[in-house]
Amino acid sequence: MKKNVEKITNKDAVVEAPPSKAHTLRALIIGSLANGVTIIEKPLLGEDQLNVINCLKALGIGIEQKPDKIIVKGSDGKYSPAAEQLYVGESGVGMNFLSSAACLSEKPVVLSGNKRLNERPIGEVIQGLKQLGCKIEFLEKEGYPPVRIFGGGIKGGTAKIHGAKTSQYFSSLVISACYSRQDVTLECLDNMTEKPYFDISLKMMEDFKVTAQNYDYKKITIAANQRYKGRTIKIEGDYSSASFFFLAAAICKSKVTVSNLRIDSKQGDKEFLSLIEKMGCKIYRTADSISVEGGNLKAIEQNMSDLPDLVPPLAVACAFAEGTSRLTNIGHLRHKESDRLGVMAKELAKMEIDAECEEDSLVITGTAHAKGTTIDPHNDHRIAMSFAAAGLVTGGQTIQNPACVAKSFPDFWERFAIFQK
Repeated sequence: MKKNVEKITNKDAVVEAPPSKAHTLRALIIGSLANGVTIIEKPLLGEDQLNVINCLKALGIGIEQKPDKIIVKGSDGKYSPAAEQLYVGESGVGMNFLSSAACLSEKPVVLSGNKRLNERPIGEVIQGLKQLGCKIEFLEKEGYPPVRIFGGGIKGGTAKIHGAKTSQYFSSLVISACYSRQDVTLECLDNMTEKPYFDISLKMMEDFKVTAQNYDYKKITIAANQRYKGRTIKIEGDYSSASFFFLAAAICKSKVTVSNLRIDSKQGDKEFLSLIEKMGCKIYRTADSISVEGGNLKAIEQNMSDLPDLVPPLAVACAFAEGTSRLTNIGHLRHKESDRLGVMAKELAKMEIDAECEEDSLVITGTAHAKGTTIDPHNDHRIAMSFAAAGLVTGGQTIQNPACVAKSFPDFWERFAIFQK
């Protein structure tokens, strides 16, 4: 199956942002551990969320899906598994977060994912859990899924791990640590990347009445014997998903208005607005929507270590900007749904855009002569959506495996059709 994208015809588009992927996943995990019932209103039900829901059901959690809400009956910090096998599909967050949460199971479970996920390292988070007294074994390759988690709870103490690849390891540990038998201290042995996602984890914990102390992302402390309290929570709109619509405005010199976005959000990916503003766009904010007007884009040099999900759309913006852009400190993107650095450079080159992939950076020289082509997103949702936006400029763009967007944005193509009205 393929999706063809032609040149933009609607240059004043209005669209609603889908619910936040990061917030929905965290609410599911925390709600499953909470004391009492949690109602998640306006959740995102992408592939990652559905796989995590199935894993939580296997862990014995009662979950009811209704139109526009999910009802989660919490376990009060102790899972009673109904099945041994937990399959997370391609969800890196699911794999990392459940590695810790499943340690609170009454009996052993096996955690696995699809082929690509089983190639993504999780040794760091498992090492951290072992330091906190958990028993876990790798079933195939050391440091990679699948893993057997023996359960029995988390003893506590101090875990020293690295955060340069992703902050997900720290989010995983901190979310489950409040159910440990002793206080927990997490120490970061290097510089944590993707810090805004860790901030979302801490804020969501706080919303469920559990606190952790963050000392400049180098040391995090969590007191034992805290309990999440079930609650009703409405999921905010997703800035990561909105970025593809803002990207369209930027490169098509058009206007796009996106509703359902919180101005005070903790999401780091709202930074996309300031980045494209720096490149030459105009931004207008109201209480419940944000509008972007594209202009003549200028090249940018930017450290993207905390904003990995913005690299594909920003790289496409750079492809249509005047001059040479450099996106740096993104070596950890080689371990995402695809090798995002290599794939972005390769697919931009197909459009006759000069893109060079270095060890931990992407260098892109913009052009006014990009050509539509056939794009292979390598099953990476963010790459597919970024190159769909590029096709609005060139026309004649074909996206292979368009269904891969279901990982984070199930109705992307329906909403994207607004540009052809």
